[in-house]
Amino acid sequence: MSKHDPIIDVDPVASVRDKAASAAKSTAEAAFKAPSYGRKAAGKAASKAADAARGVAKATVIDGKGAAKKPSRLAGAVQTAVGGVVMLAGVPMLILPGPGLLAIGGGAVIAAGGVKKLRGK
Repeated sequence: MSKHDPIIDVDPVASVRDKAASAAKSTAEAAFKAPSYGRKAAGKAASKAADAARGVAKATVIDGKGAAKKPSRLAGAVQTAVGGVVMLAGVPMLILPGPGLLAIGGGAVIAAGGVKKLRGK
């Protein structure tokens, strides 16, 4: 009983942090390397080979900005027209049986998406 662990751990975060630090020292070869996100494209091939030799995992960031196509204006016009028709169909449903407010709101949402496409956003 040379080493005595306390029965109640007063600072569990510190003890876990100390255990993790000692484990990290033993596995210093598998250190984390932050992705470059394209800033260091010149030495990319050499770093890939070095990282593969060390066993470092690679991450791909998908931001959707590079692969996004510009929306077509014709699709925006059609979507705006469909939204307008749905809104017009909702007006008589306010008096007649049917979900009039829901149809008007849904048509407005559809038309707003079409207007965004028309403006190129």
